[in-house]
Amino acid sequence: MYASASTTPSSSVPATAAALPTTDETGTTAVSPNPAPPQTPTPTTAAAPTIGQSCIGADIGRTATDPNGTAIVCDDYQWVPDTGQTPQHPWADNQREWTECIQTHTTDECREILGTG
Repeated sequence: MYASASTTPSSSVPATAAALPTTDETGTTAVSPNPAPPQTPTPTTAAAPTIGQSCIGADIGRTATDPNGTAIVCDDYQWVPDTGQTPQHPWADNQREWTECIQTHTTDECREILGTG
């Protein structure tokens, strides 16, 4: 059994609820104006990557232009001049090689073939 500490009747409307809009002489209901939209900070532009700067694995293969106007690409975790090379992603490349090897060889054979053992 549950007991209530209050012995006075309570209202189903909280005391902090806003008053209901009233109807004016024309028969229309007064409505509050729309609030101003929330102010969002202006995004800052990130500095352009430069040759020799490190990059993350998710950026490998992504291209950009450095502040000097040179076309660059994220290759092997570093921004380098884009010469049309196929960007290297060592971790992903190793995963692909392992997956291909294990389809036709044992785990021990793949460790020996790929030099991971």
